[in-house]
Amino acid sequence: MLGIFKTRRPPRAMLASMIDERRFSKRLLPAAAALLLLATAGSRAQTAPGSAAPDALPDPYRNSFDVRKIGDGVYALIRNYPPGLMVDGNSVFIIGKTGVVVVDAPEASSDMLEALRKLTPLPVKYVVNTHWHDDHIMGNHVYRDAFPGVRFVGHESMLAYLPSKGLENRKGMIEGAPQYAAQEKEAVARNRHHDGTELTAEERAGYASDVRLVDRYMAEVPGAPVVLPTDPVKERKTLRLDGRKIELYHLPGHTEADLVVFLPKERIAITGDLVVFPVPLVGNPQSHVASWAKSLGRLRALGASTYVPGHGPVLHDDTYAKQVEKLMGAIAEGAAAAASKGEDVEGARRRIDLPGFRKEFAGDSKLLGFLFDMYVSEPAVGEAFAEAKQERPGA
Repeated sequence: MLGIFKTRRPPRAMLASMIDERRFSKRLLPAAAALLLLATAGSRAQTAPGSAAPDALPDPYRNSFDVRKIGDGVYALIRNYPPGLMVDGNSVFIIGKTGVVVVDAPEASSDMLEALRKLTPLPVKYVVNTHWHDDHIMGNHVYRDAFPGVRFVGHESMLAYLPSKGLENRKGMIEGAPQYAAQEKEAVARNRHHDGTELTAEERAGYASDVRLVDRYMAEVPGAPVVLPTDPVKERKTLRLDGRKIELYHLPGHTEADLVVFLPKERIAITGDLVVFPVPLVGNPQSHVASWAKSLGRLRALGASTYVPGHGPVLHDDTYAKQVEKLMGAIAEGAAAAASKGEDVEGARRRIDLPGFRKEFAGDSKLLGFLFDMYVSEPAVGEAFAEAKQERPGA
């Protein structure tokens, strides 16, 4: 799933803004231009920076994840490709004595089901979707086909979103992604940006991974049916699996549909894209920046010692969640102050220490800096300002 154009502005207007405001790396503008064909879509890079050569990357068609035991009967399936614009989600298996609860069903769910069958022959009783983006729901049909009695749990807003705006967004992705992948493939083959400068090892690995994940998306998604929640959640729900409590909380931020799954005994929080490492994923008009910091505060108050993000490695304390909470709080506060003073969105940006936050999240990485600009400097501030001005359109 590609996350670059979950934006408020029309893509062409946004690209013009990128050029005029000179906030983004010129060497990466062709990738954005190729994506002008894409409608609002899905997700983003997920693992810590790496420099693997493209021929060393995992085949996205087979087992592109690591299975990690993080508790008694709890296994995190962590995607293991490098940061880029194309991504598929993590998943979690919670295995009891009589059945299994799966959290999130990404595009690679057929491979993940094979991994589950190596762990247990028990049936899947519930699939919980942490929100409505394809990289968290497109594998639902895999579990429905394998386990006819399975129940699907998601926020109630998914019932209206998936058959309407969700299908519209997926159509745009299907139409535009192959052209984007062709451009990235050419860049990898030449080992050059459009301006002739050489790719960094991190960029080369990310672009090559993007190409392979577009291939996977195009193989899996166009024919996949939409599976709606059978058990919608409004604000909170508790599932019970053989005596184990599985608590679900509606904590909006990344989307209106965000659910966090919390295992109180094990102190494990499965966050969906409310937490994404190494750079937060913000897209508008779907994200709720004004609510994000509050939701992260509520998440941390649960007292988890282990966090499984929607994308990225397992985190063993709340340090990163705190970092994202601080960022979102600063953006919301700056946008509200600018709106109250009658300033425009650029006034809001000037009130926020975006260069400092960019350094904190991206370090000296050109690729991560680009991702921060695309997902935070542009959409997060724009969305927070629109929320403060009460000008937010429907998602």
